[in-house]
Amino acid sequence: MEAVSWEQICLMQAAEKIMGLAAGIIIGSAQVIYLINTVMKKVRPSVLSWTGWAFLMGTSVVSQVVSKGWQWSMTGVLCSTVGCFTIGMVALATRNYSFERKDWQYVVWGALCVAIYLLSGNPWMTTIFAIFADGILAIPTVVKAWRDPLSERSLAWVLGVVSSTLALIICVGHDWIYVLFPAYLFVFNGAMAFLTRLPTRLPA
Repeated sequence: MEAVSWEQICLMQAAEKIMGLAAGIIIGSAQVIYLINTVMKKVRPSVLSWTGWAFLMGTSVVSQVVSKGWQWSMTGVLCSTVGCFTIGMVALATRNYSFERKDWQYVVWGALCVAIYLLSGNPWMTTIFAIFADGILAIPTVVKAWRDPLSERSLAWVLGVVSSTLALIICVGHDWIYVLFPAYLFVFNGAMAFLTRLPTRLPA
């Protein structure tokens, strides 16, 4: 097997950095648009749901960095974490937010994820739980997209697919734990992008 030269390693690292930054910019741009719409009061975010999402993804990122080290494939998830928290806080600061009792489940799942990491210190367990919780919380959105595609149609889903695809490319040759969240986001965003292009259905 031919040895990889130092120059080739540097080129690969530079390519990973560029793709990682691109993935972060792409997913971040979608959240910036949502943030602007929040400030302009075109949308009313749920403080609890956005904060809960931030804790789920953020805890996963922290567990991987502490145990395995930083990897550029994590840039998209890190930007999503910062974006979710920022949206929640800006909505609260501008008093333009929704607050429903059912949204407490996002905070509960987020707190459980933090507790699992603090008690176990296991990045695999933490990340898998974060993905599982996010998937459970995403079910109503998927069902809504199936029944009324137009209501969830957004460029953000396509941007999410592009961002997670770049992250998966970066993951080649690295620890498998880095693949988990990008793979989940690729499947979820891809499913939403597909469902929101289908004809509208009547509610079941």
